[in-house]
Amino acid sequence: MEQAIPYLLSNDDWITGILIVCFLITSYVLSHGRALLFQSIRKLFSTHEINHIFHKKTLVDTYCLLLLNLQTCLLVSILLLNILSEDETLTPSVALSLLGCYSLIMLLYLLGKRIVYRFVNWTFFDRVKNSLWIDSYFFIIAIGGMLLLPITLLIVYCDFPYYLSVLLPAILFFLMNLYFIYRCFSIFFSQLHGLCYLFLYFCTLEI
Repeated sequence: MEQAIPYLLSNDDWITGILIVCFLITSYVLSHGRALLFQSIRKLFSTHEINHIFHKKTLVDTYCLLLLNLQTCLLVSILLLNILSEDETLTPSVALSLLGCYSLIMLLYLLGKRIVYRFVNWTFFDRVKNSLWIDSYFFIIAIGGMLLLPITLLIVYCDFPYYLSVLLPAILFFLMNLYFIYRCFSIFFSQLHGLCYLFLYFCTLEI
């Protein structure tokens, strides 16, 4: 009796095609959105002149950020699928369906985050700080998508040990969340007593 060949992400044409598209997206952003990337990265930890930390975005800049956020959703979905690929019963058709579901969930999650942040911040803070936080948050999500690309390529095609395929993305997400906390504190709660408000703020968002 012949044994079924186990499913591997590296042998899936859809996964390869998506990674090629992500590479093209990153290349496009690096060639057309360099001004946005360089100025935003340079100002990431600035606490002065908050009205000008992120320069006025052009239509191309907006498209670049949207593409990178979409890339983040796709790459996170591939990494989640990689965890499930240890299951020997996984088939290419099931993997494709899961990939589509994961990507849709991630996209809806980001859209929901944007709506919630807009509503909560509009209630408690002024328009300038609100816009700055939204720009900071989704810019870091976009940068995360760029950093996830080489990590995902290594995990999919270099046969990384299972624990490394979980640990590397987890470290990146942990660092991103540390920055979110720092950025939230520096924008909204710059005084020491603001730590209490920061805790209440994140509790409100979770609720």
